[in-house]
Amino acid sequence: MAFNERRKAQRVEADLAVTIRGGPGETKGRALNISTSGIYFESPYYVAPLTKIRLEFLIPDPRKGESPVTCDGVVVRVEPEKKDPAIALYRVAILFTLVSESSLKILDAYIRSKVSS
Repeated sequence: MAFNERRKAQRVEADLAVTIRGGPGETKGRALNISTSGIYFESPYYVAPLTKIRLEFLIPDPRKGESPVTCDGVVVRVEPEKKDPAIALYRVAILFTLVSESSLKILDAYIRSKVSS
């Protein structure tokens, strides 16, 4: 059986520090990959699916140094699927629900630069 890709936006690997607000409160995480429609990151805390969160991160910009991005999203997947005190890091997939036009432009430029390099 062939796998059909459902993503509509180009996704690129990323190594970005992310601040997450919502769910267990405020925490820091690390992005693994990103697109203009979502982000996949590691978190030290379990965040339940369908939790609404706000993310803040800095995108490297060769001209400006770093550009701040803030967006709202909803958790669509967590690995492992259940909270476990023995787990040090959870992998969390977020679908963006609100991204400002300026943040979207920053994300798009970053993704294009990663794809073309």
